[in-house]
Amino acid sequence: MNNMLQQLSQLLSALRKTSVQSLYLLSPSRRSCAICGGSVIGAPQASGLSPTLTSMLIHELCGSCLSDIPWLHRILCPLCGRGIPCEDCKRQPQRSFELNRSAVIYSDSMREWLAQYKYRGNERLAPLLGEMLVPALRRLTTSLYPDSASCRECWDLLTYVPITEERAMERGFNQAEQLASHLSASFDLPLYSLLRRVRHTGKMSFKSRSERVRDARELFAIDNPGLLRLYKDFMLEPQSRRPSSISSRPLRILLIDDIYTTGSTSGACSFVLKQQIDLLLEVYVLTWARS
Repeated sequence: MNNMLQQLSQLLSALRKTSVQSLYLLSPSRRSCAICGGSVIGAPQASGLSPTLTSMLIHELCGSCLSDIPWLHRILCPLCGRGIPCEDCKRQPQRSFELNRSAVIYSDSMREWLAQYKYRGNERLAPLLGEMLVPALRRLTTSLYPDSASCRECWDLLTYVPITEERAMERGFNQAEQLASHLSASFDLPLYSLLRRVRHTGKMSFKSRSERVRDARELFAIDNPGLLRLYKDFMLEPQSRRPSSISSRPLRILLIDDIYTTGSTSGACSFVLKQQIDLLLEVYVLTWARS
């Protein structure tokens, strides 16, 4: 009798243990890491990591992958936002844009993350990479306009670096557009398609610096439907879009791209915007990674 009771007790204990484990495995708070597939518990494992982490990142990435993010906080080049002295900006101090800032350093781990999203079709990473730009935009805004209450007051619109139709068909999406869309939704900033790519070239990631600079020339043109929408919103109906202070300052455009390398792409896009838009502009660049 005692043996039977003991066996029953052991069985109940095992069932309780299995139930607890099953509930843990099936819990909505337990997710697989979007990068490595490991376990994501949530906020507790983010303790001691970067204070710039947002709730989405904490709940989509494991502690190891969160620790791998090389946030770019230390800026040594005020123009391109690089964390080390920049020879490119010394060679070409005059640009069509005001400055660039990036969320992260383009390390080996970030290269792999972008490859998963951009080339291997892991579109689950799209909102995560976009979310990594959120603290970067906040830092940029605070550094330029410390007295402003919100990003919406400081920036008039977002646009992005376009890709060719051939590349869009091959990839299925434009990564810069998806990053910009995420920021638009996060900060309630209007998003405009202002540029189109008029010539297809090989992948920039395979090119040298001199090849990138050469290929960026005459790559981009203005997107007429986007330009007409811009004129309608900011010239014909200015009160519907522009803050009250806009009449005393240039239109501030934030150009979004995934990687800043030599600045040739950002420069070419900014040049077209300033040449083709009949408004006084300031173009700033925000990129996911600085190589």
